[in-house]
Amino acid sequence: MEFRPAESPRPTTVDVAVNILQAPDGRVLVAERTAGQISAGFWEFPGGKIDPGETPPDAARRELAEEVGLEALTLRPWIRYEHAFRTRVVRLWFFRVDSWRGTPHGLEGQRIAWIDPAAPSVGPILPSLKRVLLALGLPPIYAVNAFERGIPTQSRLELMETAMRQGIRLFQIRDRTLAPDQRIGLARRAGELAKRFGARVLLTGSALECRRAGLSSLHSPAAELQRLLVRPPVDLWIASCHSEDDVLRAAQLGADAAVVSPILPTAAHPERPPIGWDGLKRLAAAAPLPLYAQGGIDLSHVAQAQAAGAIGIATARFTPGV
Repeated sequence: MEFRPAESPRPTTVDVAVNILQAPDGRVLVAERTAGQISAGFWEFPGGKIDPGETPPDAARRELAEEVGLEALTLRPWIRYEHAFRTRVVRLWFFRVDSWRGTPHGLEGQRIAWIDPAAPSVGPILPSLKRVLLALGLPPIYAVNAFERGIPTQSRLELMETAMRQGIRLFQIRDRTLAPDQRIGLARRAGELAKRFGARVLLTGSALECRRAGLSSLHSPAAELQRLLVRPPVDLWIASCHSEDDVLRAAQLGADAAVVSPILPTAAHPERPPIGWDGLKRLAAAAPLPLYAQGGIDLSHVAQAQAAGAIGIATARFTPGV
């Protein structure tokens, strides 16, 4: 008789609608799970299971009213991803509630709080929500420090420090001229500088190079994105994308955000037709992860990028005269 090992039962998939309400100062609304609920004591965003026959937006509106007594006036889809627990897979449908009616309060006896997503003042946060907290904490300006322009290393680090003093908190180190050890040394110096200001540095390279540089954040060009089979083992991963297919691949591999380019004509890549602001708006409406706009734009375009659905811009022109 042939022996066949017993197959493990497939985990159940549960669809959940989640609401993101963000105050003008950047804080987001969270609620604590009450006694008797699964993961009691953990904090989450208002939301819940999508009922059979119910659409995700309808579930989001219903849960918002039932849990915290708010009516969603403007609701738009945002991030989608799955989180695997031991016995089930939760498919999370996040919605941004841009405007609402009412004052939030815990209708089910739960505590609520407005928190800074980059430094939550309550906890523990549900593990399935840590990715979206990271995305909510991403700043509107992603500064690309492109060393291949021939400016000396020390000058570039001084530019970074100037930008950090002006409030920019997310940087990408991109260098196509240095040997690997030189690039890693440069990234290490940039990371040490960033710690003084509470900023983050991403290295364009490999996860191994990031670890050697003491960093936990990685940027992958579009060509590298096509070669990857799994998400790199880093805390923050942003991928460059030039098409809708690129964006979907980045989302499927678990990228935390994507940089879409070019938006406007750019001398750096004249062979790529710009998608324009309308193209970015269409892409952002369907993208299951946050987007940065790049290509032919500078600091004056932040509001325009956000109006098109991006969280901000990625640009090498992040200080005057650069």
